[in-house]
Amino acid sequence: MPRNRIAIILALSFVAAVCAANAQESPTDQLALAWREYGLQAFSTANDLFADVAETAQGETRWQALLGQAQIVHYQMPGRDPEEAIPLYKALLAEVGDKAEWRGQVLARLADCHAELVPVQIDKARELYREALVTLPATSLMVQETALRFLATYLQRPDRAEIARGLKVSDEFAEQMAGTPFASVFHGLRAEMAFFTDNYRALAAALDQQYRAGINNVSVKEGVLFRLARLYEVELGDYVKAEAYYRQLAREVPSSRKAHFAILRADELKAGKLDSDYAPPLSPQVEDATGKEQP
Repeated sequence: MPRNRIAIILALSFVAAVCAANAQESPTDQLALAWREYGLQAFSTANDLFADVAETAQGETRWQALLGQAQIVHYQMPGRDPEEAIPLYKALLAEVGDKAEWRGQVLARLADCHAELVPVQIDKARELYREALVTLPATSLMVQETALRFLATYLQRPDRAEIARGLKVSDEFAEQMAGTPFASVFHGLRAEMAFFTDNYRALAAALDQQYRAGINNVSVKEGVLFRLARLYEVELGDYVKAEAYYRQLAREVPSSRKAHFAILRADELKAGKLDSDYAPPLSPQVEDATGKEQP
């Protein structure tokens, strides 16, 4: 028998065996396998499995399969297409009815799509995020995640007035973020809003809250503490706080390349030396008649 024919027979036998195995699996087993393939970015295989489950399952098992298919269209790389995902999410939304957790989740994904379209549909995205936030159970962690996505829309356009509005809007979420895994990210987002609007007092407060909420990433912690030190030193003129943050940086991130400078600068500030030997001077510089700067 020719080799090619043998190879074809073996391949067909393998496909038949896989199909038979899949046929014997329950929809729940197939769904678990589909999400595993999705996590491995084997989107074609995952989509086939989701489609099989959607055809045979009912209720939440079917909804999960439909959600998986929509998310593949929405997020797969390459080829993600939020516009094509919208009708899939809408169809799922019609199926889930008034199931709060499901309805809120799908509304949030629809909002994501409108926020990612070109041109972006910010107002529609915010409307859907707001609806999702009202719909989701208060105890769901998706509330905090959805709030962060909603607030991030205020940073999508380089508009100072809009970013300032976003900073003000973020106040309403501060209490519900406290003590959650999202608190540090929330305050980091507020810090960026404050930075882009030159609101240094709000920036300092947000960075401090971000730090106090807990930062696991060492490089992020280093950046936050250094920004706080420089902010209090250069923009706010509070040298006591600047010194404290420099020392905090050196103590908590001793491996940082900034740690040595932080100790040196903290010692200078403690001694009342504003114009550092290691950084640009803080005191005003005066130009002489020749245009040269004089101390």
